[in-house]
Amino acid sequence: MKKTEIETDPFELAGRPFKKPMFETESMDAVERRVWKSGSSREAHKPVNRRRRLYLAGTALTALIVFCAALFIGPLSENANGAIRDVTTPKYPQRVEAKEGLVLVDDYSMSMAGQKMEYYSGGFGRLVVDPKIRTAEQFRRGDVLYYRLPAVPGFTPNPEISGSDSQTARVIGLPGEKIKIEEGQVYVNGKKLDTFYGQARSFGLDEAAYFKNMKASGRKDACPPDCVKDTKAYFNTNMAETEVPKGALFVLGDFWAQSHDSREFGALAQGNIEGKVLGYDEAGARSPSQIFASGNLWFTGIPGKIGFLKGKIHTLNPHKIVWHFWGTREEFEGKNLRIEGIHTSDGVKKPVLINEDDSIVWEYEWGPTYGPVNGADATQPSLIKLDESGQWRLDFYLGGKFYASMYVNAE
Repeated sequence: MKKTEIETDPFELAGRPFKKPMFETESMDAVERRVWKSGSSREAHKPVNRRRRLYLAGTALTALIVFCAALFIGPLSENANGAIRDVTTPKYPQRVEAKEGLVLVDDYSMSMAGQKMEYYSGGFGRLVVDPKIRTAEQFRRGDVLYYRLPAVPGFTPNPEISGSDSQTARVIGLPGEKIKIEEGQVYVNGKKLDTFYGQARSFGLDEAAYFKNMKASGRKDACPPDCVKDTKAYFNTNMAETEVPKGALFVLGDFWAQSHDSREFGALAQGNIEGKVLGYDEAGARSPSQIFASGNLWFTGIPGKIGFLKGKIHTLNPHKIVWHFWGTREEFEGKNLRIEGIHTSDGVKKPVLINEDDSIVWEYEWGPTYGPVNGADATQPSLIKLDESGQWRLDFYLGGKFYASMYVNAE
């Protein structure tokens, strides 16, 4: 649902009874003369520059507020009420230019996957890594790094998790700090790490949100009792306190269940660090469509807008797709669905929907059904036929009004 914001015009009062000030400059100066009339010096009989005096007073007050805020907010962000906060680390990676000296890498692990599949090359492209940032002292808490999995006794990488000998993770503990995990919550030197990466999450969701989404999906078989038990155990992970040695970092993936990190092999020695992850290559996007999670399922599409269950689309036969939509009831109810297909090789628009009589049509005579399914707000089943392999752009219209565009690959 879209959040409604109330905008206030700073000049909103201009048209009200308060449009003109009760006292103008001349009136104020006259009052000042009366006040200062009893003064003995010549200067006392002159009107004081009211605007200058108010400006200086305002400047002094502002400086005092900023100074007090620095004293108060500074400690708050680092250590307030026994907690450590991080108010500067961005939750989502940005697109950056891959300048000379930087390295481009592909990471197909899901170690950092949140609700938007952050740091996953499959939907967003290659990661830009700065190989000059490789020592523990160059990192701060919250930074994301790219590293080689260490070869330590008792640790055997799972190829279904890492997929290679390198992956990404986030810096949690710095040299000399003590890290522990209690019931899924990270503590640094005995203080709660109160930030989005300080607790166990699954695709960016905490335990309450995860099970709420599961219930909203309507799939009773999505997680049987054994699954529920294991999932709850994951969200309440425990790890004994450990101290980070000099020249090392304690690292965790944002999605612990899909990450090989310091919970398994201990502190990461700086010799295994390959560089700091700066973001996605701005010129290396795979596709305007993304892979994301909702209701414990994988989708291809645009997060928070439209998607379909992740899978291949074949050109040989009509393909059944249930479109999932996110939005308000008013956007969907009573709005017929129209899809225009454009193959990117020629830019020609084609109808792609298959009707009940096997005819190809531009538009269905019905639209999405509003109601929660798999975390989405509305759904509509369809049959589509893409008659040529390659990349297609699908333009969606609801009730004759453009809704969204997404790209898909047909095989």
